[in-house]
Amino acid sequence: MSWDSVLARRLGAPVRVLRRAPLAGGYVARSVERIELDVGGRPRTIVLKRTDPTEVAAMRALAVVRGIRRGQALAIGPDWLVLDHVDGTPLDPAEPVPAEIWEVLARVHAQWWGKRPRGLPVVDAPFWRSLVDRTLVAVRGGAERTGEPEYRAAARALAGWRTDPVIEAALALLPRTLVHSDVHRGNVLVDADGPVLIDWGNARVAPADVDLAVPSAQAPCPTEPYEEAFAQITGGADRRTAIAQPWAWLHVHVQYLGFAADHLGATRVAEMIDEASRAHARLRSVLG
Repeated sequence: MSWDSVLARRLGAPVRVLRRAPLAGGYVARSVERIELDVGGRPRTIVLKRTDPTEVAAMRALAVVRGIRRGQALAIGPDWLVLDHVDGTPLDPAEPVPAEIWEVLARVHAQWWGKRPRGLPVVDAPFWRSLVDRTLVAVRGGAERTGEPEYRAAARALAGWRTDPVIEAALALLPRTLVHSDVHRGNVLVDADGPVLIDWGNARVAPADVDLAVPSAQAPCPTEPYEEAFAQITGGADRRTAIAQPWAWLHVHVQYLGFAADHLGATRVAEMIDEASRAHARLRSVLG
C-alpha cells in the first residue's frame, strides 16, 4: 500500500501532493523528501523518509509510548515513514538539552523497560564485539593513512576491550530498554512549538544511560530533568546507575570513535580513548 493512501486513512481525509523536493541537509537527504499536501482542503507539510527496518521498528515501538507530544510517525510502511515537517533549527553544540526532550526519553525508557521491541538489535556482548570490530577498521585505517601514534594506541586499547570481562559483566547485569542512542544536539530540532527529537535510525535495545551519555559527551549538561521524570513514571526503577554510567560513557566514546578517526583527527581520537579508558577504570572499580 502506498504512503499517501495509508496517510489518507490515518488522517481521515483525501491526500493530494502539491509539491515535493529533497529535504536539504543531513547525511540522508537524498532519501528524505519534504512534501506539501492538500489534506481534505487544508495545507499540510510532511516528510517522507525512505529508511531501513531498524528505524521502522523503532518508530513502531515509539508509537505506543504515551505522553509524547511530537516526533511520532504519522504513517509507517515497510521501508518508509511519514512524519510532520519540523521547520526548526538544531540545538547549538553546547546548548542544554531541553527538559521536554529528557521527558520524552524518560517516557520511552519507562514504556519499554525490561522489554524488547521486535526488529531492533540488542546491545549485548556479541553486539559490543561487532562495534569494536567496526571501529577498529576506521582506527587502523587512520594509522595506515597518517602514521600518527594516537591511532595505534587507540587500536591497542580497543583490541583489549573487545572481549573484556568487565564490560561483558556489565552488559550481563544492566537492564535494557528502547534507546535512541544518537541523542546529539543535531537530532534535536527547535521551532516555535518547542523541541522535537528526530532520527531514530540508530535505535537499540540497550541500557538507558546511553541516551544520557551521548549529549553529555558532546557537551556537559544537567540530566536532573530526566532523572526526576524517569523516577516519577516508573516509581523508582533501578537503573543500576553505579554500573550504567561508566559503562555508557565507555560505550558512547567507542560508538563515535570511528567517525572521529575518519573525520576529526588524531588529537580527538586520543581524547576519546582517554575518556573511554577512565570510564573503563571506573567500571572495573565498581565491579571489582
